[in-house]
Amino acid sequence: MIIPAYKLEGKIGLTVRKVSSVLEKLGVMFEIVVVDDGSPDHTYEEASEALDGDRVRVLRYGRNRGKGFALLYGFKHCHGDLVVFFDGDLDVHEKQIAMLLRALDVSDCVVTSKWHPESKTVSTTYRKLLSIGFNLLTRVLTGLRLRDTQTGGKAFRRKVLEETLPLLTVKRYAFDVELLTAITAKGYKILEIPAFYPIILKRRFSTLEIFKMFLDLIAIAYRHRIKRQYSP
Repeated sequence: MIIPAYKLEGKIGLTVRKVSSVLEKLGVMFEIVVVDDGSPDHTYEEASEALDGDRVRVLRYGRNRGKGFALLYGFKHCHGDLVVFFDGDLDVHEKQIAMLLRALDVSDCVVTSKWHPESKTVSTTYRKLLSIGFNLLTRVLTGLRLRDTQTGGKAFRRKVLEETLPLLTVKRYAFDVELLTAITAKGYKILEIPAFYPIILKRRFSTLEIFKMFLDLIAIAYRHRIKRQYSP
């Protein structure tokens, strides 16, 4: 389990305990790697207090580098044949982990989709339109045929990440899109599953963030369609 965390003081300790409890009940061997992405608060200290023997490790670096960078950093310090990326704010319920791992029996990569017909997602109209618009742009520019790329609950076979992560350039705004584009270009299977527990979309994006995500999408499309950066 790789959990990126930025300014999650008051949340990350509970997240680590909840995730650990789910994995223990599944009866699997596991490790949890929390990556503090340069938080200015006490995220690192709180996560460290939740340490459970050698099954939980907390890493950090000095300045905020983006979720994509945190996930790459965590992957370099993890082991295991199955890898789960899971957001530290638990927007996706921790019990979704069991569904992600189960789905890896039939796929190379599994993505939680908040817009799957069976998902239980609560959203404002503005946030839903923004998400749908981003997804349409992603489809047009990259060819990805997924309902959702941004939800913070994904699982992978290790070999998939070993082959694709070194090809990536984006570390912040559209990291998920670039990763899934590279996985598809390599011929691996991606399976979308519903969010079996409610996702409540609260965060608003600034105009600058939306613009930067659009620029990242353009750059990914160029690397994918023109440079063929992700292709075998």
